[in-house]
Amino acid sequence: MTSATTAPGTRASAAPVAGGNALAGTRTLIRFALRRDRVRLPVWIGALLLGTLTTANSFRTLYSDPQDRANAVAGADSPANLALSGPRHYLTDDGFGSILSHQMIGFTAVLVGLMSVLVVTRHTRAEEETGRAELVRSAVVGRHAHLAAALSVAVLANLVLALLLALGLTGLGLEGVDAAGSLVYGFAHAAAGLVFAAVAAVTAQFTAHTRGASGAALAVIGVAYALRAAGDSGGDGALSWLSPIGWVQRSYPYVDNRWWPLLL
Repeated sequence: MTSATTAPGTRASAAPVAGGNALAGTRTLIRFALRRDRVRLPVWIGALLLGTLTTANSFRTLYSDPQDRANAVAGADSPANLALSGPRHYLTDDGFGSILSHQMIGFTAVLVGLMSVLVVTRHTRAEEETGRAELVRSAVVGRHAHLAAALSVAVLANLVLALLLALGLTGLGLEGVDAAGSLVYGFAHAAAGLVFAAVAAVTAQFTAHTRGASGAALAVIGVAYALRAAGDSGGDGALSWLSPIGWVQRSYPYVDNRWWPLLL
């Protein structure tokens, strides 16, 4: 077991890696991680995809009449509802896509963040705790290979989710839910997931236990959500710009389709 100050994948006493490559063996570890997560990741991605598509499809019945959509938009314009959902700018449009983005992005981004955190901590600190990392390090593996592999798997999972969301929402054929907006919608979730994967990569460096690394990263997600809620519920929304969830919501899928907030 490494100490709290030892980064995942760092060897206290290991054979030198050929060529001094700190990332040696990363591809092998990625394949190993994907094989271990061959059930977990599809379940996570499938659940997030199905939940989004089911919600979007339910709008055909819930908001079948334009007046129903107008009433829903008017009812959402209160501090409490904005804190739960997102920025008021979505309420300038009463299309299916705008309602979906307003209601779902903030909530789903938290779940995508949770998936990403668990992926990274599972393949870094959890490997340390179970002793599997020590067995792997007996071979030619670079000191940063474990962390690089964990982040690579998280990136892949988020990109797959983004593409499936974009394709799935476009395929529903809902009025106002077009391909351009669906791409922004999908990659907004991926952007949130990548931020919180990076957070988990950092928290894994200063705690020796999986629970500590996951707990610290989840606390960051909680703070990000709280900042977003406080910013959207009143004032000029400045607090929301301190939150990664606030960033992705301000890409405004199906309304403005802005890509630049995702670059943050």
